[in-house]
Formats: sequence, structure tokens, C-alpha cells
Amino acid sequence: MYWTLVKIGLIRKRLRTFLTIMSMFIAFVLYGSLNTLSGLFTGSIEGLSADNIIVMPRYNMLGKLPYSHVNYIETLEGVEEVMYMDFLISDSIESMMEGVAYAVSPNFFDVYDRFEATEQAILALKSNPNATIVGQLMADQKGLKIGDRLNTESSSLNIDGTYNWSFEVVGFYTAKQIKGDELGAIINWPAFDEARMSEKGTLGTIMVKATSPEVGEKISKQIDEQFMNSSYATRSGPESMIAVEMAGEIADVELIVNSILLSVFFTILLVSSNTLAQSIRERTSDIGVLKCLGYKDNIIFISVILEAVTICFSAVLMGLLVTALIIPAIEIMSGGILEDTVSISLEIVLGGFLIGLLIALMSAVVPAYQALRLRVVDALREG
Repeated sequence: MYWTLVKIGLIRKRLRTFLTIMSMFIAFVLYGSLNTLSGLFTGSIEGLSADNIIVMPRYNMLGKLPYSHVNYIETLEGVEEVMYMDFLISDSIESMMEGVAYAVSPNFFDVYDRFEATEQAILALKSNPNATIVGQLMADQKGLKIGDRLNTESSSLNIDGTYNWSFEVVGFYTAKQIKGDELGAIINWPAFDEARMSEKGTLGTIMVKATSPEVGEKISKQIDEQFMNSSYATRSGPESMIAVEMAGEIADVELIVNSILLSVFFTILLVSSNTLAQSIRERTSDIGVLKCLGYKDNIIFISVILEAVTICFSAVLMGLLVTALIIPAIEIMSGGILEDTVSISLEIVLGGFLIGLLIALMSAVVPAYQALRLRVVDALREG
């Protein structure tokens, strides 16, 4: 019974129904894609640890910390292990996009378990000062094999008087979650620090493995308080939290996304409300006839609500399906960097249907109430 009334309402003005669904469809494509991709800028993507503590320069994310910070952190209660690294980067943006070399301490793979490499490769890295373990994605893009030389140009001056660095590929590493993490190369920090002409004894980042996340919070506060008035002040916290803070320094991406979506859905609410109200006004005489034939007021009321829900849910379903098709295309265009990084979560799907339901109810409640209260005499007179 309800489906018959809903279907008649939908096909009465096919073009209007189609345009209404398409306008909502575009809104939900924006909703799905923006919420999915915003995780790249807010640190909410999977793979960022809340257990490992990152220690980095407070006022400059590309700044340096002295090695003495490591000595202090190792004395703190609750610290299981400390790993440190620096970055061999180029002034050229194009070169940086091709990958970054990470000069790391010997215990890198023990602490930073997001990365995996064979024992043979790790032993070769530790025994050969000029060795490198290359990310699988970088190796695929550059066509590197074990035994090849990885040549890179950096802003760090080499002991030979040039900015050129060369390393022997001894293995490959993979990332458990974020495919883009494989766009890099792991080298020895001790050998790198000895070979560079400037900034010797400095680090870019320190990673602390704590006994528990709760202990990690205490350690973070201790570190920051210790170096608060130092020339090398620190910013410490879980990896996932630091990622959010760093993104927030560029822009409040979450606020921007929510503002865009709020504006879009407010406009859609006005459009859908006006469309449904007009549709009910045009069917005044039809509603009167239905009531004459014995259709009860509550049946007419529910059918109007269901009509709006059908329109909104159709738009939600189409929008999220198209978003699911867009994501693989984005991963391909990224060259594999975003592979297995972005996806439509259950939270986004449920949120989309909840928003669709709210829009349907808010746009249909007034027209449905008017249809409920409409008297047969008035309906036939107006018709």
C-alpha cells in the first residue's frame, strides 16, 4: 500500500524527482570523498601509532635536536627503547617527491614496527656503512635491485665536497599500513653523521617506545618540560597526535571540510523542502480523493515521509557508491602512494544515511503534516 503511494508520488513529475535526487547525489559524493580524504590531513588514517612517542623540534618541524636529548630520554622511567633518525633531503621539491633517505639508529626496525624487512637485509645494513634498505614502492618506481646503487642529491654537504650521496641497495622494506611510507630509503645514521660536513651530532626526530600509552603521556610531559627553556625545545606526543598537530599548523582541515558540507547540506535541505512542499500542493485534490476512497490520514502522512526518505536514501546510496569508485582512481593517480591508505569507513557510511534520514524528515515533516490535516472538502474545493 505504502509503496504504491510512494511510487505514484515519485513518477508524477519524473524530471523533478530526477533533478532532486541528482542534486542530493552530488552533495553525498562531496560528503564521502571529503570525509575519506580528510584523514590524510588530520592523522585519522589507519597505521599511525598511539603507542610510540615522537620527539621533534617544537618550533620547526624540519629543525634539529642534539644527540644529548637521546641520552636524557634513555634515563627516564618507563622507556623501553629509544630510536632516532635524521633526514637526507633535497632542496628540490621534485626530488623530495621521489623519496626521502632516512638516516636511522641501528634499532630502527625494532622500535618502528610499521616497517618490515628481512633479517638478512637488516644485518647487511648494520654491517655496511654505505648500505641502504629501500622501500618497495621506491624500488618499483626506480627499478632498483639488490646490489644496485641508489644515488641522491641532498642539501647536506658530503665529506668529499659535493652534495651527492650514493648507497648500495641490500634489501627492501614494506609498510604494514600506509603504502606511501615505502617511498623512502633507510641508511645508517652513524655513517651519515660522520660523512656530512655540517650539523654533526644532530637528529631530526626521536622515537620513544614506552611500556604503555599511559606511561608514554607522562614521558612526553617530562621531555617537554626538561627542554622547555632550551634552545632545542621539543614537542612530544603519540605519533597519531603529532600528525594531527602538524596538519593543524597548515590549516584546520576538519573545520574546512565540515563548513563546506554544512553549507552544501543546508542548501540541499532548502531545495528538497521546497520541492516536496510544491509536490504536495500540486496533489491536493489527489489527496482528497484518496481520503474519499478510505485512505486514513496516518497512511497519507507516512507515505509522504517515505517518499522523502526514498529520494534521500537513493541519493546517499548513489553518492557513496560513486565515492567508492573514485578512491581506486585516486590511488592510481597517486602512483601507489595512497594505496590501502584511504577507504570509506563504516562510520562514514552510517553517517551518510543518518544525514539523509535527517534531511528527509526535516524536509517532509511540514508537507506531511499539511497532508495529514487536509480536509476532504477543502482538498476537493482547491482541486
